[in-house]
Amino acid sequence: MELVLVALLVIGIIAFIAYPLFNLPRGKFTESENEWDALIAQRDATYEALRDLDFDFQLGKLSKVDYDALRDKYKTRAAYILQHIDALAGANAGSNGKDAEVQIEAQVAQLRRAKTTTTEAETQPRAPDVVETEIARVRALRNAGGGFCLQCGTPYQAGDKFCAKCGNKL
Repeated sequence: MELVLVALLVIGIIAFIAYPLFNLPRGKFTESENEWDALIAQRDATYEALRDLDFDFQLGKLSKVDYDALRDKYKTRAAYILQHIDALAGANAGSNGKDAEVQIEAQVAQLRRAKTTTTEAETQPRAPDVVETEIARVRALRNAGGGFCLQCGTPYQAGDKFCAKCGNKL
């Protein structure tokens, strides 16, 4: 009789411990959100590995041959992850970046027209608009062949090799 009670107790404990393993929670997140989070975590881990690798090489812990091989490996992995992030972002957005730019430009033009039709704008001289200045600067940068850092979003000039803010190789 005691043996049967002990056996039932052991089975009950095992069932209690194993229950969460067989009853997976049904989250409200979709697979693409989980994949997005996983890709962002992989990207951040790869960037951290590259920073650590650079630091170890500067300290003399790695030879030039090992450093070059590992750096190429991590850069290839980072490029692969970034391509997947871009593909997932494009699939989630439903339209490419050019469509978004066209929509933004149309909204800016509409706001400009609305701003110039007001009587206050026509009767009083306008102070230089900070937003207009920034738009002109970004357009000039884009026309000069520059762009924005993929790591931090800081604009860079056409001849720059590294980001001025975060030091990321462009």
